[in-house]
Amino acid sequence: MDACPGGDQKVPADADLVQQARAGQEHGFAALVRRYQGLVVARAYAVLHDRADAEDAAQEAFLRAFRSLGQLRDPAAFAPWLLQAVVNVARRAARRRARRPAAGIEAEPPDRREAHPEVLDAIATLPEGYQQVIHLHYSQGCSCDEIARLLGLQVGSVTSRLTRARQMLRRLLTESAGDR
Repeated sequence: MDACPGGDQKVPADADLVQQARAGQEHGFAALVRRYQGLVVARAYAVLHDRADAEDAAQEAFLRAFRSLGQLRDPAAFAPWLLQAVVNVARRAARRRARRPAAGIEAEPPDRREAHPEVLDAIATLPEGYQQVIHLHYSQGCSCDEIARLLGLQVGSVTSRLTRARQMLRRLLTESAGDR
């Protein structure tokens, strides 16, 4: 068990929750879903650039993870195992989407919260750690405290990554605008 920062409550470790889920205790896996849902959706969004598709991919990844828990060799490695699963699911979804013929109907107007394609392309060029904090903060609405907890970082590291990611994006988008 890990100590919860700022309190004396104990937060179960991933390995404990995996063992509970393997033993048939539904609350173990439910706790893992709550813990990693934002990060998993953000990782899928980094591949798919569409919130609805990312949420679908996240749901499928959690379902696959639940069904495959017995194959996980090291329960403490649940997070990286799950994140690799969601990347695989999202890439497969992106390939399926690319093979679909374009519909003959007009597309729905974009959600006002959706980023411009140039911004998404610029985000995709950032190092993965920067992509994660950008997606968690802006797409998922996570606070720096929540992101720190999800990624196992200090809050100061998260704010630093957000600042650096914004600077890199500003530079990339300025250069891109200058190329037109």
